[in-house]
Amino acid sequence: MWLLSPLSWLLLSGLGACIAARRRSSRWLRLLLAAAVLSTIAMTPMFANLLLGWLERPQPVPPHCVASPPQVAVVLAGGVDRVSNDERDMSVLGAASRRRLESAVDWWRERPGRVIVVSGGPAWRGGTPESRWMIRHAQRLGVPAADLRGEETSSNTWENAQEVAAIAPALPRRVVLISSAMHLPRARYAMERAGFDVCPIATDWRRTPFGLPGYLIPQSSALLKTEAALHELVGMAYYRWLASRDGRNRHD
Repeated sequence: MWLLSPLSWLLLSGLGACIAARRRSSRWLRLLLAAAVLSTIAMTPMFANLLLGWLERPQPVPPHCVASPPQVAVVLAGGVDRVSNDERDMSVLGAASRRRLESAVDWWRERPGRVIVVSGGPAWRGGTPESRWMIRHAQRLGVPAADLRGEETSSNTWENAQEVAAIAPALPRRVVLISSAMHLPRARYAMERAGFDVCPIATDWRRTPFGLPGYLIPQSSALLKTEAALHELVGMAYYRWLASRDGRNRHD
């Protein structure tokens, strides 16, 4: 969403500053120039990795997840890189989807009889569900079809959780949840609101170590990280609003 991009903020601030300068509004000019500086800082690795460090902090793991691990793991699709309807073309899968799925396969290999549930609908209208590509990728990695289940209608993380909860036959209420470290807090919240007891496994870490001078210089890679982190923060706030709204509706 363009509103969550520091580059959009910078462009709007610059445009506003030009208008303020023409109208000789010194107060607005100072405010808009300050906004432009903050937008530029938000495109640095320093800013991006501060946000990522908070989002990717270790998730608490309940003791029972270690004592009696669940036999079912839910993996959430993480996007595709391009448009295609060829179900055999694994190159369509984005890096996040691959890393999540490959972590799930590693988990599956640790103990016989485990089941992987992949959740994710089409990335565009009429397209192939992302979960279908991921299941095919899992099969190529050696997971038999009997140990794989898919959910193909959801279009966001909240719907992932709701649709997985509606799968028939029903999944156990205690499951492993595998997702990108940055995405895991929001995904866990959505799954818990859908009635699951979650044992989290994080993958696809994006935070990078501190290093000068590059950490202070705006970069396209940092811009993408900041946009993704802001998406998670806004998404979490929205999900909390959804949950509070549903709670109020149940009590009406």
